[in-house]
Amino acid sequence: MCYAIPGKVVEINNNICKIEYFGIVKKVRNDFFDLKIGDYVYAQGGFVIQKIPEEEARETLKVWEEFFDKLREVDLKLTYESKELYKIANKIRQEYHDNSCCVHGIIEFSNYCRNNCLYCGLRRDNKKIRRYRMEEEEIINLATYAVKKLNFKALVLQSGEDLFYDKERLAYIVKRIMEESPCLLILSIGEREIAIYEQLYELGARGVLLRFETSNKKIYEKMRPGHKLEERINLIKEVKKIGYLIMTGFLIGLPGEEERDILENLRLTYELGAEMFSFGPFIPHPDTPLKDCQPPAEELVLDTIAKARILYPQSKILVTTAFQTLNKKDGLKKGLLAGANSLMINLTPKEYATLYEIYPHRDGVGEDINKKIKEIITLLQEIGRAPADIGLSL
Repeated sequence: MCYAIPGKVVEINNNICKIEYFGIVKKVRNDFFDLKIGDYVYAQGGFVIQKIPEEEARETLKVWEEFFDKLREVDLKLTYESKELYKIANKIRQEYHDNSCCVHGIIEFSNYCRNNCLYCGLRRDNKKIRRYRMEEEEIINLATYAVKKLNFKALVLQSGEDLFYDKERLAYIVKRIMEESPCLLILSIGEREIAIYEQLYELGARGVLLRFETSNKKIYEKMRPGHKLEERINLIKEVKKIGYLIMTGFLIGLPGEEERDILENLRLTYELGAEMFSFGPFIPHPDTPLKDCQPPAEELVLDTIAKARILYPQSKILVTTAFQTLNKKDGLKKGLLAGANSLMINLTPKEYATLYEIYPHRDGVGEDINKKIKEIITLLQEIGRAPADIGLSL
Protein backbone atom coordinates (compact mmCIF):
# COMPACT_ATOMS: atom_id res chain seq x y z
CA MET A 1 0.00 0.00 0.00
CA CYS A 2 1.12 3.55 -0.72
CA TYR A 3 1.68 5.85 2.27
CA ALA A 4 0.02 8.78 0.49
CA ILE A 5 -3.12 9.38 -1.53
CA PRO A 6 -2.83 10.95 -5.01
CA GLY A 7 -4.81 14.07 -5.82
CA LYS A 8 -6.15 15.63 -9.03
CA VAL A 9 -5.08 19.16 -9.96
CA VAL A 10 -8.25 21.27 -10.15
CA GLU A 11 -6.81 24.80 -10.11
CA ILE A 12 -3.43 26.42 -10.86
CA ASN A 13 -2.33 29.92 -9.89
CA ASN A 14 1.37 30.39 -10.71
CA ASN A 15 3.12 27.79 -8.53
CA ILE A 16 0.17 27.29 -6.17
CA CYS A 17 -2.22 24.46 -7.02
CA LYS A 18 -5.43 23.12 -5.57
CA ILE A 19 -5.73 19.36 -5.64
CA GLU A 20 -8.73 17.20 -4.83
CA TYR A 21 -9.17 13.66 -3.52
CA PHE A 22 -12.41 12.10 -2.28
CA GLY A 23 -14.10 15.52 -2.21
CA ILE A 24 -11.36 17.10 -0.09
CA VAL A 25 -9.55 20.08 -1.66
CA LYS A 26 -6.10 21.15 -0.48
CA LYS A 27 -3.61 23.80 -1.50
CA VAL A 28 -0.03 22.85 -2.41
CA ARG A 29 3.07 24.42 -3.91
CA ASN A 30 4.62 23.18 -7.15
CA ASP A 31 8.35 23.88 -7.52
CA PHE A 32 9.38 21.04 -9.81
CA PHE A 33 6.79 20.04 -12.42
CA ASP A 34 4.99 21.29 -15.52
CA LEU A 35 1.38 20.76 -14.47
CA LYS A 36 -2.01 21.35 -16.05
CA ILE A 37 -5.59 21.01 -14.83
CA GLY A 38 -6.51 17.33 -14.64
CA ASP A 39 -3.02 16.02 -13.85
CA TYR A 40 -2.57 13.67 -10.91
CA VAL A 41 0.13 14.21 -8.30
CA TYR A 42 1.45 13.11 -4.95
CA ALA A 43 2.07 15.89 -2.44
CA GLN A 44 3.71 15.92 0.98
CA GLY A 45 4.05 18.74 3.47
CA GLY A 46 2.35 21.13 1.07
CA PHE A 47 4.72 20.41 -1.84
CA VAL A 48 4.04 18.49 -5.05
CA ILE A 49 6.67 15.75 -5.03
CA GLN A 50 5.58 13.47 -7.88
CA LYS A 51 3.52 13.70 -11.06
CA ILE A 52 1.96 10.35 -11.93
CA PRO A 53 0.01 8.87 -14.87
CA GLU A 54 -3.77 9.09 -14.63
CA GLU A 55 -4.16 5.31 -14.86
CA GLU A 56 -1.81 4.73 -11.92
CA ALA A 57 -3.58 7.40 -9.87
CA ARG A 58 -7.02 5.96 -10.56
CA GLU A 59 -5.87 2.47 -9.58
CA THR A 60 -4.49 3.78 -6.28
CA LEU A 61 -7.60 5.86 -5.60
CA LYS A 62 -9.78 2.84 -6.30
CA VAL A 63 -7.92 0.86 -3.65
CA TRP A 64 -8.32 3.67 -1.11
CA GLU A 65 -11.92 4.46 -2.04
CA GLU A 66 -13.07 1.11 -0.75
CA PHE A 67 -12.28 1.95 2.84
CA PHE A 68 -11.37 5.68 3.11
CA ASP A 69 -14.83 6.62 4.42
CA LYS A 70 -14.80 3.58 6.71
CA LEU A 71 -11.51 4.76 8.21
CA ARG A 72 -12.99 8.19 8.79
CA GLU A 73 -16.02 6.65 10.52
CA VAL A 74 -13.76 4.60 12.79
CA ASP A 75 -11.71 7.70 13.62
CA LEU A 76 -14.82 9.70 14.56
CA LYS A 77 -16.33 6.93 16.69
CA LEU A 78 -13.16 5.98 18.51
CA THR A 79 -12.96 7.13 22.11
CA TYR A 80 -9.89 7.23 24.28
CA GLU A 81 -10.82 5.68 27.62
CA SER A 82 -8.57 7.94 29.59
CA LYS A 83 -8.17 11.58 30.57
CA GLU A 84 -10.65 14.13 29.28
CA LEU A 85 -7.67 16.20 28.11
CA TYR A 86 -6.78 13.58 25.51
CA LYS A 87 -10.37 13.31 24.29
CA ILE A 88 -10.51 17.07 23.76
CA ALA A 89 -7.17 17.09 21.95
CA ASN A 90 -8.16 14.20 19.70
CA LYS A 91 -11.44 15.90 18.84
CA ILE A 92 -9.56 19.06 17.85
CA ARG A 93 -7.20 16.96 15.74
CA GLN A 94 -10.19 15.52 13.93
CA GLU A 95 -11.67 18.97 13.31
CA TYR A 96 -8.47 20.44 11.86
CA HIS A 97 -6.82 17.45 10.20
CA ASP A 98 -9.64 14.98 9.63
CA ASN A 99 -8.14 11.46 9.76
CA SER A 100 -4.93 12.25 7.87
CA CYS A 101 -1.61 11.00 9.23
CA CYS A 102 1.93 11.76 8.07
CA VAL A 103 4.05 8.64 7.56
CA HIS A 104 7.73 9.45 7.01
CA GLY A 105 10.68 7.11 6.55
CA ILE A 106 13.99 7.89 8.24
CA ILE A 107 17.51 6.87 7.18
CA GLU A 108 20.25 7.28 9.81
CA PHE A 109 23.37 7.44 7.68
CA SER A 110 26.11 8.25 10.23
CA ASN A 111 26.55 8.10 14.00
CA TYR A 112 29.69 10.25 14.08
CA CYS A 113 29.16 13.56 15.88
CA ARG A 114 31.48 16.43 16.66
CA ASN A 115 29.33 17.56 19.61
CA ASN A 116 29.45 16.45 23.22
CA CYS A 117 25.84 16.81 24.38
CA LEU A 118 25.39 15.37 27.85
CA TYR A 119 22.15 13.56 26.99
CA CYS A 120 23.13 11.82 23.75
CA GLY A 121 24.73 8.42 23.21
CA LEU A 122 26.37 9.66 20.00
CA ARG A 123 28.36 12.30 21.92
CA ARG A 124 31.97 12.74 20.87
CA ASP A 125 33.43 11.45 24.15
CA ASN A 126 31.52 8.17 24.08
CA LYS A 127 34.35 5.80 23.19
CA LYS A 128 32.28 2.66 23.72
CA ILE A 129 30.11 3.14 20.66
CA ARG A 130 31.19 1.65 17.32
CA ARG A 131 31.01 4.36 14.69
CA TYR A 132 29.76 3.99 11.12
CA ARG A 133 29.24 6.00 7.97
CA MET A 134 27.09 4.84 5.08
CA GLU A 135 28.59 5.20 1.62
CA GLU A 136 26.96 7.76 -0.64
CA GLU A 137 25.68 5.08 -3.00
CA GLU A 138 24.26 3.11 -0.05
CA ILE A 139 22.24 6.13 1.04
CA ILE A 140 20.99 6.85 -2.48
CA ASN A 141 20.09 3.22 -3.17
CA LEU A 142 18.23 2.90 0.14
CA ALA A 143 16.29 6.11 -0.54
CA THR A 144 15.39 4.88 -4.02
CA TYR A 145 14.24 1.54 -2.60
CA ALA A 146 12.16 3.31 0.06
CA VAL A 147 10.39 5.50 -2.51
CA LYS A 148 10.02 3.08 -5.42
CA LYS A 149 9.57 -0.26 -3.65
CA LEU A 150 8.25 0.62 -0.20
CA ASN A 151 6.14 3.53 -1.49
CA PHE A 152 7.35 6.23 0.92
CA LYS A 153 6.73 9.81 -0.21
CA ALA A 154 8.67 11.59 2.54
CA LEU A 155 12.16 10.70 3.78
CA VAL A 156 14.37 12.05 6.55
CA LEU A 157 18.15 11.85 6.14
CA GLN A 158 19.59 11.97 9.65
CA SER A 159 23.07 11.82 11.14
CA GLY A 160 25.16 13.10 13.96
CA GLU A 161 26.85 16.39 13.19
CA ASP A 162 29.38 14.72 10.92
CA LEU A 163 31.57 17.05 8.85
CA PHE A 164 32.80 14.12 6.75
CA TYR A 165 29.66 14.74 4.73
CA ASP A 166 30.73 18.10 3.38
CA LYS A 167 28.91 20.37 0.97
CA GLU A 168 29.94 18.34 -2.08
CA ARG A 169 28.99 14.94 -0.62
CA LEU A 170 25.63 16.16 0.66
CA ALA A 171 24.89 17.89 -2.64
CA TYR A 172 25.66 14.71 -4.56
CA ILE A 173 23.38 12.64 -2.33
CA VAL A 174 20.45 15.08 -2.49
CA LYS A 175 20.78 15.64 -6.23
CA ARG A 176 20.82 11.93 -7.00
CA ILE A 177 17.87 11.15 -4.73
CA MET A 178 15.72 13.91 -6.20
CA GLU A 179 16.62 12.83 -9.74
CA GLU A 180 16.02 9.13 -9.22
CA SER A 181 13.27 9.00 -6.58
CA PRO A 182 11.57 12.37 -6.00
CA CYS A 183 10.07 12.75 -2.53
CA LEU A 184 9.70 15.25 0.27
CA LEU A 185 13.34 15.12 1.36
CA ILE A 186 14.01 16.28 4.92
CA LEU A 187 17.49 16.98 6.29
CA SER A 188 18.46 16.30 9.90
CA ILE A 189 22.18 17.05 9.87
CA GLY A 190 22.60 19.60 12.66
CA GLU A 191 24.27 22.98 12.72
CA ARG A 192 25.86 23.37 9.31
CA GLU A 193 26.78 26.45 7.27
CA ILE A 194 23.78 28.27 5.84
CA ALA A 195 25.40 28.00 2.39
CA ILE A 196 25.05 24.21 2.61
CA TYR A 197 21.36 24.48 3.39
CA GLU A 198 20.92 26.96 0.53
CA GLN A 199 22.55 24.64 -1.99
CA LEU A 200 20.61 21.59 -0.84
CA TYR A 201 17.37 23.54 -1.17
CA GLU A 202 18.29 24.43 -4.74
CA LEU A 203 18.83 20.72 -5.40
CA GLY A 204 15.37 19.81 -4.13
CA ALA A 205 15.49 19.24 -0.36
CA ARG A 206 12.45 20.89 1.22
CA GLY A 207 12.43 20.05 4.93
CA VAL A 208 14.77 20.47 7.90
CA LEU A 209 14.45 18.64 11.21
CA LEU A 210 16.46 20.66 13.74
CA ARG A 211 15.31 20.63 17.35
CA PHE A 212 16.29 23.34 19.84
CA GLU A 213 15.99 20.74 22.67
CA THR A 214 15.06 23.28 25.38
CA SER A 215 14.07 26.93 25.51
CA ASN A 216 15.73 27.29 28.91
CA LYS A 217 19.04 29.01 28.20
CA LYS A 218 20.79 27.73 31.33
CA ILE A 219 19.74 24.14 30.77
CA TYR A 220 20.64 24.36 27.08
CA GLU A 221 24.18 25.58 27.71
CA LYS A 222 24.70 22.98 30.42
CA MET A 223 23.41 20.13 28.24
CA ARG A 224 25.28 21.29 25.11
CA PRO A 225 28.75 22.46 26.20
CA GLY A 226 30.21 25.16 23.98
CA HIS A 227 26.90 26.02 22.33
CA LYS A 228 24.50 28.94 22.67
CA LEU A 229 20.72 28.70 22.44
CA GLU A 230 20.57 31.91 20.39
CA GLU A 231 22.80 30.39 17.71
CA ARG A 232 20.51 27.39 17.37
CA ILE A 233 17.39 29.55 17.20
CA ASN A 234 18.96 31.88 14.64
CA LEU A 235 19.91 28.96 12.40
CA ILE A 236 16.36 27.59 12.50
CA LYS A 237 15.05 31.02 11.52
CA GLU A 238 17.57 31.40 8.69
CA VAL A 239 16.77 27.95 7.32
CA LYS A 240 13.07 28.81 7.34
CA LYS A 241 13.80 31.99 5.37
CA ILE A 242 15.34 29.86 2.62
CA GLY A 243 11.94 28.19 2.21
CA TYR A 244 12.34 24.93 4.10
CA LEU A 245 9.54 23.31 6.06
CA ILE A 246 10.69 23.40 9.66
CA MET A 247 10.37 20.45 12.02
CA THR A 248 11.56 21.36 15.47
CA GLY A 249 10.92 20.80 19.14
CA PHE A 250 12.49 19.64 22.36
CA LEU A 251 13.26 16.96 24.92
CA ILE A 252 10.81 16.40 27.76
CA GLY A 253 12.30 15.69 31.18
CA LEU A 254 15.82 17.09 30.99
CA PRO A 255 17.38 17.51 34.46
CA GLY A 256 16.34 20.83 36.00
CA GLU A 257 13.33 21.27 33.74
CA GLU A 258 10.06 22.54 35.21
CA GLU A 259 6.50 22.51 33.91
CA ARG A 260 6.76 26.14 32.82
CA ASP A 261 9.75 25.18 30.65
CA ILE A 262 7.60 22.68 28.75
CA LEU A 263 4.96 25.33 28.03
CA GLU A 264 7.69 27.72 26.91
CA ASN A 265 9.10 24.97 24.69
CA LEU A 266 5.70 24.60 23.02
CA ARG A 267 5.40 28.34 22.54
CA LEU A 268 8.86 28.58 20.98
CA THR A 269 8.16 25.64 18.65
CA TYR A 270 5.09 27.47 17.37
CA GLU A 271 6.81 30.85 17.09
CA LEU A 272 9.57 29.29 14.98
CA GLY A 273 6.90 28.43 12.42
CA ALA A 274 7.21 24.67 12.78
CA GLU A 275 5.42 22.61 10.16
CA MET A 276 5.77 19.69 12.55
CA PHE A 277 6.21 19.62 16.33
CA SER A 278 8.86 17.05 17.28
CA PHE A 279 9.23 16.44 20.99
CA GLY A 280 9.84 13.29 22.96
CA PRO A 281 11.03 12.02 26.32
CA PHE A 282 14.62 12.26 27.47
CA ILE A 283 15.85 8.68 27.82
CA PRO A 284 19.21 8.42 29.63
CA HIS A 285 22.04 6.55 27.94
CA PRO A 286 24.34 4.46 30.19
CA ASP A 287 27.50 5.86 28.59
CA THR A 288 26.72 9.55 29.13
CA PRO A 289 27.06 11.90 32.13
CA LEU A 290 23.27 11.69 32.64
CA LYS A 291 23.24 7.90 32.99
CA ASP A 292 21.77 8.00 36.51
CA CYS A 293 18.85 10.26 35.60
CA GLN A 294 15.31 9.00 35.11
CA PRO A 295 13.08 9.42 32.04
CA PRO A 296 9.85 11.38 32.42
CA ALA A 297 6.54 9.72 33.16
CA GLU A 298 4.55 8.51 30.16
CA GLU A 299 1.61 10.67 31.24
CA LEU A 300 3.73 13.83 31.05
CA VAL A 301 4.56 13.11 27.40
CA LEU A 302 0.92 12.41 26.54
CA ASP A 303 -0.16 15.56 28.37
CA THR A 304 2.35 17.56 26.32
CA ILE A 305 1.04 16.10 23.05
CA ALA A 306 -2.52 16.97 24.07
CA LYS A 307 -1.62 20.50 25.18
CA ALA A 308 0.26 21.10 21.93
CA ARG A 309 -2.79 20.03 19.94
CA ILE A 310 -5.16 22.23 21.96
CA LEU A 311 -2.90 25.30 21.91
CA TYR A 312 -1.78 24.97 18.27
CA PRO A 313 -4.52 22.99 16.49
CA GLN A 314 -3.23 23.39 12.93
CA SER A 315 0.19 21.92 13.67
CA LYS A 316 1.37 18.44 12.75
CA ILE A 317 2.52 16.62 15.88
CA LEU A 318 4.91 13.68 15.78
CA VAL A 319 4.83 10.60 17.98
CA THR A 320 8.59 10.17 18.37
CA THR A 321 10.46 6.88 18.43
CA ALA A 322 11.64 7.86 21.91
CA PHE A 323 8.07 7.77 23.20
CA GLN A 324 7.48 4.47 21.44
CA THR A 325 10.61 3.23 23.22
CA LEU A 326 9.27 4.46 26.56
CA ASN A 327 6.11 2.44 25.93
CA LYS A 328 6.80 -0.26 23.35
CA LYS A 329 3.45 -1.95 23.86
CA ASP A 330 1.12 0.82 22.73
CA GLY A 331 2.99 4.13 22.89
CA LEU A 332 2.32 4.93 19.24
CA LYS A 333 -1.40 4.30 19.58
CA LYS A 334 -1.66 6.33 22.78
CA GLY A 335 0.23 9.24 21.24
CA LEU A 336 -1.99 9.29 18.16
CA LEU A 337 -5.12 9.17 20.32
CA ALA A 338 -3.85 12.05 22.47
CA GLY A 339 -3.78 14.42 19.49
CA ALA A 340 -0.73 13.49 17.41
CA ASN A 341 -0.99 12.88 13.66
CA SER A 342 2.51 12.01 12.44
CA LEU A 343 4.97 9.16 12.78
CA MET A 344 8.28 7.93 11.38
CA ILE A 345 9.35 4.45 10.34
CA ASN A 346 13.05 3.63 10.65
CA LEU A 347 14.44 2.35 7.35
CA THR A 348 18.08 2.18 8.45
CA PRO A 349 19.65 -1.25 7.77
CA LYS A 350 19.94 -3.36 10.92
CA GLU A 351 23.74 -3.38 10.93
CA TYR A 352 23.71 0.41 11.23
CA ALA A 353 20.49 1.00 13.17
CA THR A 354 21.77 -0.95 16.18
CA LEU A 355 24.72 1.46 16.32
CA TYR A 356 22.69 4.68 16.08
CA GLU A 357 22.26 4.59 19.83
CA ILE A 358 21.20 8.10 20.83
CA TYR A 359 19.44 6.27 23.67
CA PRO A 360 19.37 2.53 24.47
CA HIS A 361 16.89 -0.15 23.35
CA ARG A 362 15.27 1.93 20.62
CA ASP A 363 11.90 0.70 19.46
CA GLY A 364 11.84 -1.03 16.09
CA VAL A 365 15.59 -1.49 15.70
CA GLY A 366 16.44 -4.84 14.18
CA GLU A 367 12.90 -5.63 13.08
CA ASP A 368 12.13 -6.67 9.52
CA ILE A 369 11.12 -3.45 7.78
CA ASN A 370 8.25 -4.98 5.83
CA LYS A 371 6.87 -6.52 9.02
CA LYS A 372 7.17 -3.18 10.82
CA ILE A 373 5.40 -1.33 8.02
CA LYS A 374 2.59 -3.89 8.02
CA GLU A 375 2.14 -3.56 11.79
CA ILE A 376 1.96 0.23 11.62
CA ILE A 377 -0.45 0.29 8.68
CA THR A 378 -2.65 -2.21 10.54
CA LEU A 379 -2.61 0.04 13.61
CA LEU A 380 -3.51 3.11 11.54
CA GLN A 381 -6.42 1.25 10.01
CA GLU A 382 -7.60 0.08 13.44
CA ILE A 383 -7.83 3.68 14.66
CA GLY A 384 -9.19 5.06 11.40
CA ARG A 385 -6.20 7.00 10.13
CA ALA A 386 -5.22 7.45 6.46
CA PRO A 387 -1.73 8.50 5.22
CA ALA A 388 -2.85 11.68 3.48
CA ASP A 389 -0.33 14.42 4.30
CA ILE A 390 -0.99 16.62 1.29
CA GLY A 391 -1.34 20.31 2.07
CA LEU A 392 -3.56 22.96 3.59
CA SER A 393 -7.28 22.19 3.77
CA LEU A 394 -9.55 24.74 2.09
